[in-house]
Amino acid sequence: MAPMRNTPSCNHNAFQTTSDESQSQAVKIGLEQNRGAEMNSDLERALAKLRFDEQVLGYSLMTKAGRPFVSFSFPNELFPRVRDSINLYKTDLRLMTIDTDRGLVVLSPVDLNWILTVLYVPELQLGLAIAKTKNVLRLLEGIELPPPPEEFEESAESNLKVLESIAMQAASTSSEMPSPQPIVTEPIISVEPTPPPIQEVVVRPPEAFNVQPSTVPKRGPAYAAALTLDSDLYKEMKQMHRNFGFDVLMLVDGSLSVAQVADSMFQPNERVIDLLKWAASKNIVGVPLCEESIVVSEATMGRFVKCPKFIGDLSKIDGRDVEILRLCDGTKTTEEIAEMAGVQNSKVIQIIARNKKYGIKMIGKTI
Repeated sequence: MAPMRNTPSCNHNAFQTTSDESQSQAVKIGLEQNRGAEMNSDLERALAKLRFDEQVLGYSLMTKAGRPFVSFSFPNELFPRVRDSINLYKTDLRLMTIDTDRGLVVLSPVDLNWILTVLYVPELQLGLAIAKTKNVLRLLEGIELPPPPEEFEESAESNLKVLESIAMQAASTSSEMPSPQPIVTEPIISVEPTPPPIQEVVVRPPEAFNVQPSTVPKRGPAYAAALTLDSDLYKEMKQMHRNFGFDVLMLVDGSLSVAQVADSMFQPNERVIDLLKWAASKNIVGVPLCEESIVVSEATMGRFVKCPKFIGDLSKIDGRDVEILRLCDGTKTTEEIAEMAGVQNSKVIQIIARNKKYGIKMIGKTI
């Protein structure tokens, strides 16, 4: 009889385990790459709101030590002053502003590692600059930014990719695949899902809304979409109202009245009201609906306007601004002042905004 040979048997279970581990590792790597790419995309989208804002001269995402990590058109000569302010208030740094010769700088911490610094045009109102900055901060606060590397090239656009790789590495070291748990088979009970109730969308024209100077507009369901640069709603608003629509919506927070918004922007109430009526028809803001009695009374009330009045010392005013401010007596609108001085209305608004700190108040009247 021939001797029996011991033939080694294949361990199919070992092969299966190795294959499962390889697949799990591949899935893990894919998830890490997706997290890093999504973080980078969200960060670029948030910073794009500043880059394409015509009232923003430059910005910089800085480290908590005051080093510029990613910058766009931010003047290098302003970095030392910003860094000094960060070091001075580093124990209790909050949103703060810095007046410079180049414009208004607004800086605020994003988290424990990052600080956003934005340079706005000089004629922009302080409240509007702060509102614009807060809007971008809300987007940044929703992004899990990793801490900056110890060594990096300052103000380089390529640092966004560096941040993406750091996020991917942090995800790979912090996330561990859980050990496989025994699968318990339970009977599957088929439950027919209850369909959600059908909500009727009511489309109303702008004329259907009653917006007065005392009206306090609130943010509507389409508010976020209207401020998203790549949305159709934003493109429509940009085409119809240019940057004015964006600026007004930035001040809509449920606490400011129409008159306060118009006053802070040195714009007539009627222009703000027209914009808000359009926004209400698109569900961007919430304002009261018209009633027939209100419409009738509104027609007999006349038009409410704001007239600038200079109450300061003209000797402190330089150049051509004196001629414009001398006409600001509280009885003429900015359009009337522009016509008398032979300049554009936007020029009058800029001069008033530039010299508001010397003593200008707005007088309301009905014409």
